[in-house]
Amino acid sequence: MTKKPAPNDLDKAAFDEAMKGVKRLVQPKINPLRPPKLAIKSRPKLEETSDFDVFQFSDHEKYESIDSNTLIEFFRSGLQHKMIHKMRTGNYEIEAKLDLHGMNVGEAREALARFLLECQQRKIRQVLIIHGKGRANQVPVLKNKLNHWLRQTRDILAFCSAKSKEGGTGAMYVLLRTIVKLL
Repeated sequence: MTKKPAPNDLDKAAFDEAMKGVKRLVQPKINPLRPPKLAIKSRPKLEETSDFDVFQFSDHEKYESIDSNTLIEFFRSGLQHKMIHKMRTGNYEIEAKLDLHGMNVGEAREALARFLLECQQRKIRQVLIIHGKGRANQVPVLKNKLNHWLRQTRDILAFCSAKSKEGGTGAMYVLLRTIVKLL
């Protein structure tokens, strides 16, 4: 691909002449300088946290095992139908992503807890968690663990399988509760 040449003085003068009397349009609904989507990997902690602030997940609750092609979803009661529909159709803007590929259960549990905590601190609500589909002919371990873990905290309002373009049954959209800290 060839690079465009920089405009010369003649080009600039012609453009300025053509734009005389033109009023710039203002669009208040769209922010062209919106910050890029955040992909949180391993960043330094924003705040020191106590043991009470950390997400903790138990493996003692048992839900029925699901296979790699099963769609999963969970919605807390009281969630608006419009929000549920928006989530199911993948119409939320993903603000952060977590990829758990290649992690064992312990690593995934820790990464998930840190990720959710950081999202809370940054006031991020809509996230995508990629867990993968597991090995062929086996139960997907991380998918089942996430299905159990995410139901355990009141800070998760909803989750469901992602659209195929974002991982399908190997990923899920998660909606986090907004946390307001009182001073």
